[in-house]
Amino acid sequence: MTVRFRDTITIAAPAAVAGDVMKAVREWPSWTASVSTVDRPATGPLTPGETIVVTQPKLRPATWTVTRVDANGFEWTSASTPGVRNVAGHWAIDNGDGTCTAELTLSFAGPLARVVTLFYAGLIRRYIRTEAEGLRRAAEARAAG
Repeated sequence: MTVRFRDTITIAAPAAVAGDVMKAVREWPSWTASVSTVDRPATGPLTPGETIVVTQPKLRPATWTVTRVDANGFEWTSASTPGVRNVAGHWAIDNGDGTCTAELTLSFAGPLARVVTLFYAGLIRRYIRTEAEGLRRAAEARAAG
């Protein structure tokens, strides 16, 4: 069974700008209250295969492995919760008018996915919304100068 969560937000900035904000994962605690710390040993651009530890309020630290990266975002996976595999996507799509739509997704798969999401669905939705709103503010500020 797979349980999916998704949120989108329109951002007054090009997709490449929003993508750059999302890929600068060390900076996330400065623009979203849904992330407390990010431990990324590597420097430079995100690369597939690298691992990053993310700590969020009310949750245990999770180790994420980057699986895909392009100019407008990235995807990573985690198996930090036994019996559950997560895939999270952070993508921006140009709207053709100087704005973009950011799409944040989080899926839970595995034998315990349904149980975990029953307990945490409200928190998951709040954190994804908090991330989307913080991303919008950070990307629009970066685009403005």
